[in-house]
Amino acid sequence: MINFQKKQVKIISVIIAAVFIFSIVALGVSQYQSGMAGASSSNVGIVDYSQLISQHPGMQAAREKYEEAAKQVQDEFSQKAGSMTPEQQQQFIEQKQKEMQDKQKELLDPIRTSIETQVQSVADSRGINVVLDKNNVLYGGQDITQDVLQKLQAEGDTTSSDATADTTTTDSTATTENSATTETSGEATNTAQ
Repeated sequence: MINFQKKQVKIISVIIAAVFIFSIVALGVSQYQSGMAGASSSNVGIVDYSQLISQHPGMQAAREKYEEAAKQVQDEFSQKAGSMTPEQQQQFIEQKQKEMQDKQKELLDPIRTSIETQVQSVADSRGINVVLDKNNVLYGGQDITQDVLQKLQAEGDTTSSDATADTTTTDSTATTENSATTETSGEATNTAQ
């Protein structure tokens, strides 16, 4: 067997420890670099969701409808409150709060759906795999908020021009129906004479 002196054993132990430490560091560096390569290939987009909601073309109309419904509830409560017991008032308030929550959901769901559709469209066109709300991201990601807003505004322009065309068609139909009714009632008046 080989007999090592104490000094030689210490040197061999230090060399083995150094090789082990170097291997750990090399493994860590290679994992870090592959993680960075993976992060750059998986694109992450971010959007300012609160900005998209507040600047959505349909938001103003939804807000106005909600405020109108809230005013109607207040007026109704003012009219009925005098003849109600406190328990009835509490029940009325709870019922109307539920109705207002449903109204809010009814008004905001189409806006949220529109935003989600446009976010997906922009993300797909840019090859983005994941989109997060800007408030949940500390660092990084491609901000696609402005691109989504542009698509939403273009969608809003299309919707409002369609609505205008529908209104014009409805108005002309109503005018035609009114003139036909006038002619018919004129004939009836002439026949009666």
